[in-house]
Amino acid sequence: MLHLRAPGWLLVLCLVVLPSAHASVPGLVVSQVQGITDSARAKVLAHLARGELVEAIRAYEVATGLKAPLWLSGLKTAFDTSKQVPGACQEVARSLHVAFSRLGGRPEYVELTTQVSNRRVYVDIVFRLENGKDARVADAGLHVLVRMNGFAYDAYTGAAGLPWADYLSRLGAFTSIVEKVVESP
Repeated sequence: MLHLRAPGWLLVLCLVVLPSAHASVPGLVVSQVQGITDSARAKVLAHLARGELVEAIRAYEVATGLKAPLWLSGLKTAFDTSKQVPGACQEVARSLHVAFSRLGGRPEYVELTTQVSNRRVYVDIVFRLENGKDARVADAGLHVLVRMNGFAYDAYTGAAGLPWADYLSRLGAFTSIVEKVVESP
């Protein structure tokens, strides 16, 4: 009698266990596609917060066993001094926004414009560098950057960014500078 019931129990066991085993496989595949665990992501973000771009990329590569994707390695270019010229800000802002978003952040684009009497005017916007010199960030009264967690990020701030109030205090123009959160640069 027991012999006849065993195949029935085996069938029930297979029907119950196999679907749950199969259901866990897509979760594993999804985490492999994303490529980075939460703890590794935290390490990458911690390196970025300290301005350690090379270390952040290395931490990503160690955690995933893969070469850093372009959206992450592209941060080197975004913070390069060659991007500290008027007109490069939109490309830099896009690169930063993509990288911070993929690392789980919630960045926002901020548009800075020079205005007089609620009308945009096309004058230079300058940024006071750490060495005390002024760098022109815009020559047409428009600069776009990324703000996340109270910090400003663009080619002038480096990977560590600057607290928002500090960033604004280092900007200057012959007219008022107005900030506006926008959907895209």
